[in-house]
Amino acid sequence: MGITETVLEMHFHRPIMDLIRDTFGVGPTGQMNFYKWSPQKECFVGFDQAYVKTQLTDDEFFNLLKTSAASSSYKLDDLLFGYFLQFKVVRIGQKRGIYTPPQIAKFPHYLAELSTTKNKRTGVSQHELLYRLSKNKSAFVYYACPMMFDKTDLYEIDVSLDKLRLVDLGTCQDIYDDNDNHYIYFDDPTSVPIWKSEPHIGRAINPKDFVLMLVDKFAGLKAEESRTALGNMLMDLGSLGISEEAQVFKGTKHRSIVPLTDESLMIVRIGGI
Repeated sequence: MGITETVLEMHFHRPIMDLIRDTFGVGPTGQMNFYKWSPQKECFVGFDQAYVKTQLTDDEFFNLLKTSAASSSYKLDDLLFGYFLQFKVVRIGQKRGIYTPPQIAKFPHYLAELSTTKNKRTGVSQHELLYRLSKNKSAFVYYACPMMFDKTDLYEIDVSLDKLRLVDLGTCQDIYDDNDNHYIYFDDPTSVPIWKSEPHIGRAINPKDFVLMLVDKFAGLKAEESRTALGNMLMDLGSLGISEEAQVFKGTKHRSIVPLTDESLMIVRIGGI
């Protein structure tokens, strides 16, 4: 097993879900599940606490947001919210390169490459999409940068979230649409991130602070408000700042952005708190 973005997301998924459950105060009688979009199945795949899969088409999922269709486990007062964590592989830089920002003083240092090549189908790059998403105040958009450099760490039983740095897309000043190479640099595993091309200081937080912000934003919402907010975020292109130049959106003024965000989007559903 090599270290890839997908493997890193799987590695840290369970402890992040446990942290959300504990921080939201989901007790023994509470319920929690999550949904991920599957490009292969072209539907939402849901997992309950026992990781039993259910599959919902787009229409079924958005109908759930509109009506919170009751099931044997979930009721009308369930809280639903979403966030975007795009995992990145962090590698070690042993010497100064042509892209190394002047703020980097230590060797070795650490860097994660951003995906800035436009997708031929959609007309937007991964970074451009996340950058645009971050301009929506209701969206939580972060690059997840685990300080893991040995693939044997992927087999650890007790996964520590201390190795995970969440870099706030809201601190990036550039959409990086010049087809050049761009990175996030760290002087050391605990230092502030530096965005590069034109270098500027960013902000990174730990997973605990991230989940506390989720609680602060969503725990006080009524269930219907949370469903409406999530539906608007996933459907309203105008509020997300997605440009009409994206080919997948041509000919429509209102379409779900979910298929473009399958790698980073996580939707959580909580009941009984």
